[in-house]
Amino acid sequence: MSLYPNMWNLYKDLGWERFHEFNLASESGCYDFFETRFNESISTSQEILSGKMQTPEKILSYILILPNVAIRADLMQGTQRLLAGDSLDVTYIILKHDTQEVFALLNGHLEAGLPVDWWFVQPDDEVLNRRHRKLGHKLFEIPKKIKDLRTSSFRLIDIFKDIRNERTPEWATADYMVISAYETFALNLLYEPSSYESICQGFDGWAAKEMYKLPDYAFALIPWPQMINMFLFRGRKFFTLNVAGLTTENNLYISPFEEKNAELVKELHADIYEWYQREKLEKGVPYPIQTLDCEYPNLKNKKDKDNRFNYLYPPGDWILPSNLDLTAEEFQKGVYLAVNHETPVSEKVGNKDIISIGVGRNTIFFGATAKSSKTGFSGIVNQSRDELFSSLPPDEAAIIEKITSKLHVSQIIQLIQKDRPKIEEFFNNYGFSKEDAEEFIRISQKLAVDLDSTRNYFMNK
Repeated sequence: MSLYPNMWNLYKDLGWERFHEFNLASESGCYDFFETRFNESISTSQEILSGKMQTPEKILSYILILPNVAIRADLMQGTQRLLAGDSLDVTYIILKHDTQEVFALLNGHLEAGLPVDWWFVQPDDEVLNRRHRKLGHKLFEIPKKIKDLRTSSFRLIDIFKDIRNERTPEWATADYMVISAYETFALNLLYEPSSYESICQGFDGWAAKEMYKLPDYAFALIPWPQMINMFLFRGRKFFTLNVAGLTTENNLYISPFEEKNAELVKELHADIYEWYQREKLEKGVPYPIQTLDCEYPNLKNKKDKDNRFNYLYPPGDWILPSNLDLTAEEFQKGVYLAVNHETPVSEKVGNKDIISIGVGRNTIFFGATAKSSKTGFSGIVNQSRDELFSSLPPDEAAIIEKITSKLHVSQIIQLIQKDRPKIEEFFNNYGFSKEDAEEFIRISQKLAVDLDSTRNYFMNK
């Protein structure tokens, strides 16, 4: 619970009984939360590709493979392709926190980084009763029966692939990834305005098991994309900075409180909405640098037990609606700011720094322009490519650089992890010579070993 800072503070302020009551009553809201973001991402992608929407660099939407993260529309295809490859199915698995049962699913299929097909399964759908062919367990009960998020996710993928093969057999060989998240994670995001904080919370969901040594992940992509893995094992700050670079060019986005959810909370949980206004709107949003330099909970701190669950931020003011000359209602619509990790806390942020207000198709443009950053999309792609080959002797690095010069870095990372037949098939389909394929296989074996060594190094650290 302490890794969901908003829900943790809500629990501390209102007590367990009220928190638990609110949590159980919000299950349908969690589905709406993911569905709203899913639909907006798909609709925004379609309208930009059709030419209906201009200036995509000022429009924010959501990235399908990281539902906790907002993304600039002009970066959506490149980032999703970089992280997910050319052809992928991704399914959101929403879990009940008290029973560990699946109560909703949202699926999308990506081709070259763009959504081309999708389906939803609501809590009353018969699909949740479909059984695993070997285990015999019903879909909804698999996480409860297996009690290990990684293992249960792979068993769920077995069922999802069967469903995919029935619906869309033409994508039977596409990769498959699932996103497992408890409804508490979704609720925590619903009440989180800062894009930087949302990214951090994705890291904390992974760190629950890998760093804090808790029994399981609080949020997980299974299997973790190779590039995300590399970011994760380099730490919270590195992960946050690089994901922010790939999604907003490191500029801060104050995420919207989706109107449908906000109205529902106002009507049914007035005390919760008052808490949100007090804790988020009146206290404001931290500068990106404050989020990056925040000291996250030290769960092993036995000397100061009262504060071991607290997030400790560097000193300085936070960004308030009044600083931007916005009302609370305008602030809640989503605000994209020319404020990044290099913006000092001493710099006063105002209306002049607003790039746009809104999300997706409901965006209003302002005069500011996004700040550039070395850790933006292009910088990360080039850096990742350089780091990938840095362990090789210069002559071999030159060979593999020449062979892969026309390939996207995401394709190279995926190829390194594949076996010989898959690599040969890929090179043949792309018109490479057999000699190039042999050289790539020979050299890439060293890169695969190096990736494993890097992972082990950061795990031990």
